[in-house]
Amino acid sequence: MNYRMISQLCLGIVLTGMASLSAEDWNQWRGPNRDGSLVDSVPLRDDFTGAALEPLWITEAIPSARGGGWSSPVVSGGNVYLFTHSKQVKEGVEIPKRQYPYLSPDKRVGMSKEEYEQYEVNRRDEGERIGSLYEYVESLHCIDAMTGVTKWTYDAPSVYTRFPQSGSPAIIDGKAYILGAGRYARCIDAESGELIWETKMPGEFRDEFLMSSFAVADGVAVVLCSRLFGLDTEDGEILWEGDEQKTKGTHTSPVVWEHNGQAYIIINVQGSDTACYLPKTGEELWRVKSEANLSTPIVVKDRLLTYGNSRKKGLRCYQLSPEGAEHLWTYNGLADKGSSPVVVGNFVYVQGERRLACVNLETGDDEWTTLLDLAKPQYTSLIAADNKVFYALDGLLIFEATPERFTPILQAKFNKKGLVASEDYFRESLGINDLGDSADDRKEALRIYENAVGKQGPLACSTPAISNGKIYIRLRDQLVCYDLSSPDLAQN
Repeated sequence: MNYRMISQLCLGIVLTGMASLSAEDWNQWRGPNRDGSLVDSVPLRDDFTGAALEPLWITEAIPSARGGGWSSPVVSGGNVYLFTHSKQVKEGVEIPKRQYPYLSPDKRVGMSKEEYEQYEVNRRDEGERIGSLYEYVESLHCIDAMTGVTKWTYDAPSVYTRFPQSGSPAIIDGKAYILGAGRYARCIDAESGELIWETKMPGEFRDEFLMSSFAVADGVAVVLCSRLFGLDTEDGEILWEGDEQKTKGTHTSPVVWEHNGQAYIIINVQGSDTACYLPKTGEELWRVKSEANLSTPIVVKDRLLTYGNSRKKGLRCYQLSPEGAEHLWTYNGLADKGSSPVVVGNFVYVQGERRLACVNLETGDDEWTTLLDLAKPQYTSLIAADNKVFYALDGLLIFEATPERFTPILQAKFNKKGLVASEDYFRESLGINDLGDSADDRKEALRIYENAVGKQGPLACSTPAISNGKIYIRLRDQLVCYDLSSPDLAQN
């Protein structure tokens, strides 16, 4: 397999040595501790009233969603890294109309179980045939965190998967780790963009999409690739493989738990268990029936939080030890297909469906709940910095991390230029408030708003990164950066 690394450095830009990992780097999936929080954040803005929030920079078009995946940006050493898995129609080929499109539940009415199962078989076969008409490439983009200028892009030929590969990079000790399509694990020099090693993971592959993101501990890179694997960070050698059935999974990512100087890997497996492993050997130490599914577990000191995809499974809390995990409480107030909560202080902030809740970490009781004004919120995870919680889906929600009450700081939408402002701001600036109240006026108002604002915003499933007072958000076709640092910093 041939690889090509495209250098897009301008004359006069000279790459220096990688900066050491800053306390404010958001260098991997869900941040430096893989728990969605940035503990050492600079002070951020508390007031967003008045003018709109303008982008510090916004990139050119980046393939996303069905055309490029849902990977989240990460920040390390002054760079933003983003993984994409894109496709292009082969020259001279015409893409036929699908005979077996996805059927929503309401369109399956009248079909027997056997008929629907056969339909899905046909749909997968058709997807594979149509997929063969495209050429695929997976890319790691390195973007200057201050300017938005692309420094380099590492490209590798890739293959068709039912959904684009979408794991997020992990930047550890100057190396970028990513799980690509077709079961390829790669390690890339985070400074130069040169390939250090690649490893084809053993196992069957047809069109499976594997969304897990690497965690690194004790010189071992651990990832879920239909089962759990541990790779040597120096050369990519497979050091151990998890049991094919006991560590089965494709979407969830591992986290690292540090206890008394020993590192442990904790991950959701089999769709219902959470298990603990030694990173160097892959030895399983314990497992619990957590009923967690696609979410990423959270470790806060010696507490473990898991989150299920039904209210019965709920949000669960355990007391950790190397010998096992003792169940403390379960909160059944909400659930989500794949999002992960975030902990600030002694409180857990969790989203499920249209509900948002603050749950006491000690008792499992909710301090407050509220409803989000969103149609179908799911998959996108909460993050936190400077005692504020962020939720980027459809628009941008920032609220105070307080158990007192739900206190929003910003509830905003995005326009085509990346401007972030309230709905009232856009209605005024677009002249919608000057229109009448007739049916035609309301129709025109909706058309104007939807064209300028309604179809914009963060890419669903992707989670922002926060670093050095900046927030980096993957939009539906671009990457954008906003300066959220407190105005007091500029005065000091």
